[in-house]
Amino acid sequence: MKTGIQKILFSLAALFAAGEAAAQQQPLYAQYQYNGMVINPGYPSMDEFGSATVVMRNQWVGMEGAPKTATFSFYSPIKSTGTSVGFMALKDEITIYSQTGYHLNVSQKVKLDDKLYLAMGLKGGMEQYRENNEHLGTPEDPVFSNNQSYWKTDVGFGFVLFSDKWFVGFSAPSFHNFDLGGSVNKVEFKRHMYLHGAYLTRINSFLKFKPGVVLRQVSGAGVQADINAMFILKDVLWAGATWRTEKSACATMQVQVSKNFQFGYSYDFASSTHLKSMQGGSHELMLNYRFSLEKDKKPTPRFL
Repeated sequence: MKTGIQKILFSLAALFAAGEAAAQQQPLYAQYQYNGMVINPGYPSMDEFGSATVVMRNQWVGMEGAPKTATFSFYSPIKSTGTSVGFMALKDEITIYSQTGYHLNVSQKVKLDDKLYLAMGLKGGMEQYRENNEHLGTPEDPVFSNNQSYWKTDVGFGFVLFSDKWFVGFSAPSFHNFDLGGSVNKVEFKRHMYLHGAYLTRINSFLKFKPGVVLRQVSGAGVQADINAMFILKDVLWAGATWRTEKSACATMQVQVSKNFQFGYSYDFASSTHLKSMQGGSHELMLNYRFSLEKDKKPTPRFL
C-alpha cells in the first residue's frame, strides 16, 4: 500500500513538473522548424518535394515516468496542383498516461504574386488516451484499481504566408475534438493555438542565418514562446540554440548527410523550474528523408 501511494505521489509530482506537457496534451519539441506539420497543417504546401520525418524525444532523462515522445510524419505534393497530402502518427507517454494518435493532412497553396504564396491546411484523425493505473499497485483503491482507455477525434487547421526568404504561420492543430465510445472520458480538451515564423538571410557565400519564433497558447494558460537562431554552414551543417520563456534552453545541431537525408540532435538543458536535481536534461533525435515523385526533379535541401 505504501509503495502504491508513493507511486501516485510521484506521478502527481511529475505531472505538476510537466506543466505544459500534462495540461496541453500536446508534446513539446525542440526542432519545430524542421517538423512543422505537427503544429501547422499548412506546412507541407511550403515544400515542393515530399518528406518523411521521424522524431524521438526523451525528456528529463533519469526521472521515472518522464515524457517520452515518438512522431512519424509524411507528406507529398500531388504533381503541380499545389495540393499536398500527408499522414502523421504520434506516441506520447508520461507517468501512467499515454496518448496515441493518427491523423490525415491535406493542404493547398495559392500564388499571390511572383514570390508570395498562401498555404492552407486541414488535419483530422483519432487519438487514444490510456491510464495504466495497475502500474500504481493499488488494487484496493477504487479510483486507481483499473486501467482506463478513451478515444477522441481531433480536427485542426493552419495557414502559412511565405516566400523563398521568410514565412509566418497561424494554426490550431487541435482546434476541436469529439468523444468516441461509451466510456466516461476524463481527458479535458485544451485548444492549442500557434503563431510561428522564420527568416532566412545569406551572410556570405558559405554562411546563412535563420532566426525564428514559435508562440503557443493553450486554453486556460498563458502565452509561451520559443525563440531560436540557427547558423547554416556551407548548406551542410546547422548549429543553433533555442530559449523558452519557461526559463529553459536547448542547443541543436543538424547535418545534411546527402541531398535526401538530414539528421538532427537537440539537447535541452535541465531547468531549475523542472526538478533540476532529479533529471539530466532532454534529448531529441530527428531523421528526415526528402524525395520527389517526379523523375525529372531531384530533391534539394530545405532551409526554410
